[in-house]
Amino acid sequence: MNILLKNLLLSCLVFITSYGFSQSVFPSKGKLYNDVIVPRIDIKINQDSLEELLSSENIESTHEYPADFIWNDGVNTDTLKNIGFRLRGNTSRLSQKKSFKVKFDHFEDKRFDGVSEINLNGEHNDPSIIRAKLVWDMMRMAEIEAPRSNHVRLYINGEYRGLYINVEHINNDYLKIRNKSSSGQLLKCIYGSDFVYRGNDPSQYRDDVYEPANNKDNVDKNGLIDFTKALDELSTNEDRCDFEKVFDIDRYLKIMALEILVGHWDNPIYNINNTYIYTNDKTGKLEVITYDTDNTFGIDWFDVDWTQRNIYTWAKSNSQRPIYNNILKIPEYKARFGYYIDRYIKEFYNPMFLNPYIDKIRNKISPYVQNDYYASLDYGYDYDDFLKSYNEALGNHVKNGLKEFIQLRSSSAKSQLENISIPPFKSNQAISKTNDVITFSIEIKSNTPAQVFFNFQLDNSDWIKTEIFDNGISPDVKNSDGVFTFQIPKATEKQISYFIELKDQTGKQNRHPYCEFDTELLAYKSEVKLYINEFMADNDIITDDAGEYEDWIELYNDGEEDIDLKDFYMSDDPNNPEKWRMPDFEIPSKSFWVFWADEDKSQGEDHCNFKLSKDGEFIGIFENAARNFTPIDTFHFGSTKKNVSYGKYPDGVGPVIELSKVTQWESNVLINNTPTQAFKSISVAPNPATNETNVSTDFIPEMISILNAQGKLIKNYVSKNNNSIIDLSEMSAGLYFVSIEYKGFHQLKKLIITK
Repeated sequence: MNILLKNLLLSCLVFITSYGFSQSVFPSKGKLYNDVIVPRIDIKINQDSLEELLSSENIESTHEYPADFIWNDGVNTDTLKNIGFRLRGNTSRLSQKKSFKVKFDHFEDKRFDGVSEINLNGEHNDPSIIRAKLVWDMMRMAEIEAPRSNHVRLYINGEYRGLYINVEHINNDYLKIRNKSSSGQLLKCIYGSDFVYRGNDPSQYRDDVYEPANNKDNVDKNGLIDFTKALDELSTNEDRCDFEKVFDIDRYLKIMALEILVGHWDNPIYNINNTYIYTNDKTGKLEVITYDTDNTFGIDWFDVDWTQRNIYTWAKSNSQRPIYNNILKIPEYKARFGYYIDRYIKEFYNPMFLNPYIDKIRNKISPYVQNDYYASLDYGYDYDDFLKSYNEALGNHVKNGLKEFIQLRSSSAKSQLENISIPPFKSNQAISKTNDVITFSIEIKSNTPAQVFFNFQLDNSDWIKTEIFDNGISPDVKNSDGVFTFQIPKATEKQISYFIELKDQTGKQNRHPYCEFDTELLAYKSEVKLYINEFMADNDIITDDAGEYEDWIELYNDGEEDIDLKDFYMSDDPNNPEKWRMPDFEIPSKSFWVFWADEDKSQGEDHCNFKLSKDGEFIGIFENAARNFTPIDTFHFGSTKKNVSYGKYPDGVGPVIELSKVTQWESNVLINNTPTQAFKSISVAPNPATNETNVSTDFIPEMISILNAQGKLIKNYVSKNNNSIIDLSEMSAGLYFVSIEYKGFHQLKKLIITK
């Protein structure tokens, strides 16, 4: 292999799409939820409006008062004028340290860091001012989807109102950021939400209990009804078929395990209160989302010792709690619930891990508690109480110190565990669709190594069964990480139906879904020859029309016809292909166009609503909704260098490499690097191939090499003629590259191998 090719491969390794498991439910904390520091929020509001808002006669009011919002985190200072400001909460409305709602879009259509509203919670019940934040953090540790949060300092008209927890509001923005459709019904479940089946009449599921949080003009409670009915009928394994069709059970077992560990009693299991449910219109399954987690870690109003309460009889006794009692009737669910309890205790819910984590947060926020006058008005908590509350009970409703609770609860929960010998099961799944292949990345949990078999059917063809592996061999990314990978070439079939079978070394077996199969709509292969040709993610040498140094992306139309861009989308998120619709103008044939990725649409139609990360991320071009947002050209890139552009070599069809020169608005192929005319004759067929393929050229190659999707050399072939048959029989299914070398130049061709 010559030096040129070696350098090329080293450059392009980080730019080939990775197919490893990933979840879309953990968005970055961004600017608004930065918890490295404690940002400052100022609210400027007419003084008469403030007095009216805080008056006792308006304590239950939801009237929004106009105000200005000023954000300062030491790096970014932003002001949003004419936002909505009001009280929020239930019992907190009666407290001296109020909680507040900020609605950025109440008077005008605007967002701050992608959200339309936030909740500023005073945490008046919690002397440590950390409990709710700690729960949100641990949910992230447990891979549970949850709101983002951080501590902030709140000032109103210049007066310090104290330390608050800024919590992401669960609404359509929350769904969109997590790549979920707002057409799915979101319900806020408040006091009385026992999830008891009350028949098929939606009016029996009252709005003051199951309150619509979106789609309020066309509320759909069918998902709730289907769930409660299946839950009511859940008593044996045979009932799992209908239940798992309408409910994401593994997601909820994780939530249930963590909520019980942290003593979150103000939820549907005990106090029939405080959760959101969302009917995912893609999967058809109802999902539970936790919220309002301040009554945790020993905060108690029922005279219950939450450190010792048995994890298997945790629900309120002599009351209907099917969301807990009926679920634990199923032996596998009960074992999996215990499995998660055990796993969380081992991984993070223990004093050795959490005490230093808690100390770090306490030390960060303590300077802002000393002057928090309002924190002392409800229960007389002073700064000494704040410090003591981390280690010891303060009496009244604070029955345990924070660290004390964790030690006692982790110990008692561990001693209460019963059978946690689970059969292997599917914990998570990701499906990615790139230009050439569709990849299923399936995370499996098992007490012993498991065999995994992927069964699939394309449209109405015969079922095919194939074993898939977690061995680090392409298409699998990392050996023994619990993620098994299946990959098929993109085809013209409308859908794939599939299920997986699992078996561990002790003989325990499982199937997902438990009955029947799942389906996934397959995108059709786009024939559009529109490519991401070059980009720069760390730029201070080229300015846009506003004179600013921004990230930029160059597109290339390699087709014979002009392309009208209004029918296509560009995105930095593979799970949100419709993030930015391109403007209504055409790229001429064999021409280039540059867009600025600066999140500043106000500067013109050639400015995207996303930025690029110099540390690496995704870029993709997609078809429209009528074409199922089919990928046209996509790739992930790794860490980039300052003022260096990366692009396709040759234009449009080559791998992404570090370019020796910025070639914005022009070809990436420099004259002295142009491949010889002979390369135009290369053919690799069949492609996709199974056991062999034929590399045909008008010349005799000096070397033919097969590389895997990460650019690693698999095999070399020395050609004796211009028609080389390449043996693929010992190679796994997946995406590869064929490298052809000739007279100091080389060419890469993609090759799909199927088995």
